[in-house]
Amino acid sequence: MKNLFIITAIVMTLFVSCKEPKKEEATSNDQENVIEDNNAEMMRKQDSIQLHEKKVLDSLEQVKSHGHAH
Repeated sequence: MKNLFIITAIVMTLFVSCKEPKKEEATSNDQENVIEDNNAEMMRKQDSIQLHEKKVLDSLEQVKSHGHAH
């Protein structure tokens, strides 16, 4: 009877220890996805800022060239 408990405890320990690395892999994949999402969001913000700057510069150029902007 003692042998059954010992064997069961060993098997359960091995089973649990084999499952842990998969959780870590999922966590690293989640972190990579978050980084990719942050990079995509940063690129959208940069594009928006550049578009806004271009519009402002265009308006300033129009004012300089003929007195008002369209």
